[in-house]
Amino acid sequence: MVSALLRREGIRDIRIYCEDIAPVDFADVASADLVGISTTTSTALRAYRLASAVKRANPSATVVVGGIHATFMPHEPFDAEFRARHDLEAPVCDHVLVGEAEAWLPPLLRSVEAGERPDPIVGRRLRHEPGGPIDSSLATQNLDDLPWPDLGSIVGRERMRIAPIVTSRGCPFDCVFCAVIEMFGRRVRYRSIEMDDPRGVIAELRYMRELGFRSVFFYDDNFTARIERAKRLLENMLRAGVVPDAWTAQVRATEIIRDRDLLALMRRTGCHMVYMGLESVNPATLEEFNKRQSVEQIVEAVRVLREYGIRAHGMFVMGADGDTVDTIRATADFAIRHDVSTVQFMILTPLPGTRCYESLHEQGRILDDDWSRYDAHHTVFWPRLMSPRELQVETFRAMARVYRYARCALAALHGNLATAFYRWYAHGLVAGHVRRTVEYVQSLPSTVWPAGAGSLGPEDGRVSGAQEA
Repeated sequence: MVSALLRREGIRDIRIYCEDIAPVDFADVASADLVGISTTTSTALRAYRLASAVKRANPSATVVVGGIHATFMPHEPFDAEFRARHDLEAPVCDHVLVGEAEAWLPPLLRSVEAGERPDPIVGRRLRHEPGGPIDSSLATQNLDDLPWPDLGSIVGRERMRIAPIVTSRGCPFDCVFCAVIEMFGRRVRYRSIEMDDPRGVIAELRYMRELGFRSVFFYDDNFTARIERAKRLLENMLRAGVVPDAWTAQVRATEIIRDRDLLALMRRTGCHMVYMGLESVNPATLEEFNKRQSVEQIVEAVRVLREYGIRAHGMFVMGADGDTVDTIRATADFAIRHDVSTVQFMILTPLPGTRCYESLHEQGRILDDDWSRYDAHHTVFWPRLMSPRELQVETFRAMARVYRYARCALAALHGNLATAFYRWYAHGLVAGHVRRTVEYVQSLPSTVWPAGAGSLGPEDGRVSGAQEA
């Protein structure tokens, strides 16, 4: 989208590197006049090192770091102590862009081209309550004013098989660990879904078909936040003849179980899987996360999706203050008993910008400041009712149970070949991660964080009997 906006500004020589698609041609990057690097928390150190390398290779290049991590930690690249701790050579970059890039990058570029010296930190965070006004200086109020993503500038674009399409931004809910609402707000902004709107979602779906895409991922934070709108979009897809061969989206269990017409339309339009933030089968944890859904609703959502032939990918978060080793094991039992198609058991990660991060930081319970491990697959804080090592080991032990070969074979025997493949693939991912993190797991404290204590070292506290065994 940023590339498409810069093309509106008259810039034509643009290339985008995404390391999941193609390796970065560093010589090409370093020869550019402007280099923009977007980063999440787990890739922040990689982004800073790449940015620093560009500045060393081409001091005249303007290097801008942005994205969700930069929005919440904008001072890091300019902090000498942070650079020394992570062995980063200065300068890391010229500017950090805070907030939504579409609102800030074009004016920053115009300032640079005019010979001005903009502040190192550009932009402001977007914060507002549901239903409240959005400051147009911080974000794009009308998403239809944005161009469609410039996929043609992505190096290795021919390897992409799934078209990424967004129909809204933001989420009306308020989960304590989620950075989405802090970045994009709780007042959801929607794109047009009318059939005759040349800037809307239907027109973009038609365009993606022309580019050769047959599958779509609707990457809204919550595709069914407004059920009637979701139904109208799917109906218009049918009327306009732009139904993909298959599509996926992120949804909530609470909406899925409310409307059978929605489920029928999802199936008719080619939905083959949904990603659901189920988070926990522990009612106390759901309340702690402010999830606003019940275990009974989770069970019903998995059941009705199966009834309509739609796979459920359940995403769970382990490590809340009310979680124990037993609740982690119970989550695996739940996934097996209810035959959830596929799952992710993610370790609670205190991402900067979230209330979870602020709370754990104030309590002195964050034990690791290496951002590369803030990927939901590493334990970086002290849980309350188990040791960090227990949280790590038990989470992956639970995933290994869910993805054991017998469950892969069982899906195949029932004719669910795609589910069998996904489970087999996940089995390999889990096994590979466990092999790669043996030394890391051994370095984790095996003690339990005592209530009222500050940050602890591995020698403090008591040894957990379960871990000792």
